[in-house]
Amino acid sequence: MAEGLTGLEALGLDELAESTSEDLRSAEVGARVAAARHRAGMTGTELGAAVGLRKDQISKIESGKRRLDVGELPGIAAALGVTVRYLLGQSERPGLAMAARLAAGVGPEATRSARRRARQLLELDDLLGQVAGMPPARPSQAGAVVLEQARSGFTVRPRSKVTAQAQGLELAELTRRELDLGSDALGDLAALLEQHFAVDVALSPLGTDADGLCVHGEHSALILASSDFPDGHLRFTLAHELAHHLLGDPREVIEEIEHDMFAGNAEEWRANAFAAHLLMPERGIRSVLEWLGAGQGQVSERAVVALMEHFGVSMAALVYQLNTIGVIDYEAGKRLRDQNRVRTLISRHRDVAPTEAATIVRRVHRAPERLARHALAAVRAQRLGLSVVAALLERDDDEHLWESVMGDIVTDGDNGDDIVL
Repeated sequence: MAEGLTGLEALGLDELAESTSEDLRSAEVGARVAAARHRAGMTGTELGAAVGLRKDQISKIESGKRRLDVGELPGIAAALGVTVRYLLGQSERPGLAMAARLAAGVGPEATRSARRRARQLLELDDLLGQVAGMPPARPSQAGAVVLEQARSGFTVRPRSKVTAQAQGLELAELTRRELDLGSDALGDLAALLEQHFAVDVALSPLGTDADGLCVHGEHSALILASSDFPDGHLRFTLAHELAHHLLGDPREVIEEIEHDMFAGNAEEWRANAFAAHLLMPERGIRSVLEWLGAGQGQVSERAVVALMEHFGVSMAALVYQLNTIGVIDYEAGKRLRDQNRVRTLISRHRDVAPTEAATIVRRVHRAPERLARHALAAVRAQRLGLSVVAALLERDDDEHLWESVMGDIVTDGDNGDDIVL
């Protein structure tokens, strides 16, 4: 399961038995193979090599002169980045279609682990929808307003850094206003995204070569971030990817490898400004500084550490925002960003950073709440095996997992009602 689902369910073959042999001989199937091959930029020789067939056999399949064997379908679909359902002309299941594209897509080496985990989650999403009746994610009423206004109000690509940053600020203020978040620090950011924006959020230790990725389409959205980074860095990644989703970024897969989030283009400037203002609104920062007794131009190192702790952000993110709103100048920010200095500052002012939340690396595994809830319910109802939960939670399928899954329901001694802990 660590590599994702396999077999009929993962490849969309669960209803293949209903297809007739005539379906597999049809010229329409061959035409779809040819169309998918051309879109993938592959030659007949390359496709044949990928699936163990000769170029002339591929040519005959595409022209409808050769019967396409059932056993050949999965390999051809995977090589072309489509689903078996697509090749057979059956109605697509969007999650599997996206998973297939992730499997076949050629991305940076740094995001391979993230792609693999995203593909697995999309496959599990589809399985839970088919077997456990899990409904698709839906935004809250306030979240739907933000999504609609973001995609209708920011259709023109900003042409300058100033314009991009202004749009990021405007979108962050819209989000906080519609969600009634005020100007203080945000709590569980992953849960907030899931609650309001129909985005599944997952955290996994994926290394530090890539921050994470956002996979979104017409029917689903998934944000995946690496928990091998400190919590403050991770939170900024989640907020940054949310900006791409809210603004309807046309890329189906947005991969953030090292330094990508701070690339010099309008999309990244806007997403960074959104993330900074969402996590650290100017009014909230100035309120904390006033509480700490810091005047204009008199921000102490202790105050900086307290701001990191309060908003749960990294030093780099905090300095970015303090520079943006004019609390400190560039040179002061440059001195603060030095990593050795960050550790020293936190150690020196531990009284205002007792949890070190902004810098601690927890390497957590977090599955999307929607998927976890329905998977656990399906296991308890004996509709799915525990291996699905193990894959979802990235845990071993053993007695400890069984005890934690089945042992978190107790009975109220007074009335016998089940209480899920």
